[in-house]
This record gives sequence, C-alpha cells and structure tokens, in this order.
Amino acid sequence: MKILLLAPEPFYQDRGTPIAVSLVLRVLSERGDDVDVVTYHEGKDVNFQHVKLHRIVDLPFIRNIRPGFSWKKVICDFFMFFEAARLARKTDYELVYSVEESVFMALLLKWVFKVPYIYDMDSSLAQQMIEQHPFFAPVQFVFEWFEKLALRNAKAAAVVCDALASVCAKQPPDKIVVLPDITLLSELVEPPEPIAPGASTHLRSVALTTRKGSR
Repeated sequence: MKILLLAPEPFYQDRGTPIAVSLVLRVLSERGDDVDVVTYHEGKDVNFQHVKLHRIVDLPFIRNIRPGFSWKKVICDFFMFFEAARLARKTDYELVYSVEESVFMALLLKWVFKVPYIYDMDSSLAQQMIEQHPFFAPVQFVFEWFEKLALRNAKAAAVVCDALASVCAKQPPDKIVVLPDITLLSELVEPPEPIAPGASTHLRSVALTTRKGSR
C-alpha cells in the first residue's frame, strides 16, 4: 500500500507518541508498504525500508516542542497540513494514518483527495483540552463536535483502552481497534532495533488493507 502517515510531533524522540509511531512504521516497513511520513522539523532521523520522512520547514523560533496543546504545535501543524496536501496532490495514496490532532488534517485530505484515514487516538482531544486549559470550558461543545466529526468520517479508530473505545462508539467509525499501550517496553525505545513479536501482532491489526475511495 501507499500510505501517508501524519505525525504531529518531533519525530523521532524517546517519548510516548514518537515511540508508538516508530512501532507502526516498523510493521508497515516489514509488510513492504511505501510510507511517506510528514512530521515536525525537530527530531532524530530514523531509517526504515520503504519509509521516507518529510519534515516541515525549519522554524528557528520554535524549539523544544513539548507534548500537549501549545501555540508552537499549532504553528507546526499549519505547516504540516500544507506539506501533507502537497504530497497528496502528487501521490495516489491509498490510506492516511493520522496521529492525534492530525486527524483533522486527514479529514480535510479525505474531503479534497478522497483518501480514507485511520485515527490513532491516544486520548479524547476534547477532554484533554478542557483538562489542560479549563478556560476553554464554555466552548467544550465545539471541541466535542469536531472530535465527533473526525470519528464519524474515519475508516477506523485505533485506541489504547476500552474507555476510549466507548467514546468512539458514540460516533462510530467503520471499525474500532483497541491496542493496549506497549510503548514502555525498554527494548522498543531505539527505532533501528527489530520489533518485538508481540508488538508486531498488535500493530498489524491497525494497518488495514483499505483501498482509496472505499468510504
């Protein structure tokens, strides 16, 4: 398959979400899929067969991007979307794999280029925004509406626990896959090492053989 993977974070760094993304890339590389990864300007390059990194332009005024919502991430996501759109315009992708907030980029790409997407959902973005920034509480319904829209249009949602699966079930995508968090295994920290067999089994279920325009 020809896959566009959206990783809205410094990739690669030794922390939760980048480690999980590296696991997905290992499996897709083992399968022989061709993957274009769009990510931030920060991070360590990794080498997987059939995988190519596309970083946004270097933004010298943005450094040390941390997890969670920040204006640094908003600016980087803006550049990420246009890089993803540039690639989608010239490449016949069969699937977009979107991580966290990049699901909204994937939704726009689906509307414009008719490419289905998977939502890799580590948390409810709507709940996370209110917990981290309570002053957004009066507009919580707006965040929830956008989250529901992203879920309804997804080909599948990959979640880390049953609680998130329950959130997805209220606005169901075509398929919900629960993938327990395995990213704390120390042997999985460095990307060049072979993937652990158990991790491969879980992650292969996410790499759906979806065809362009199937939803």
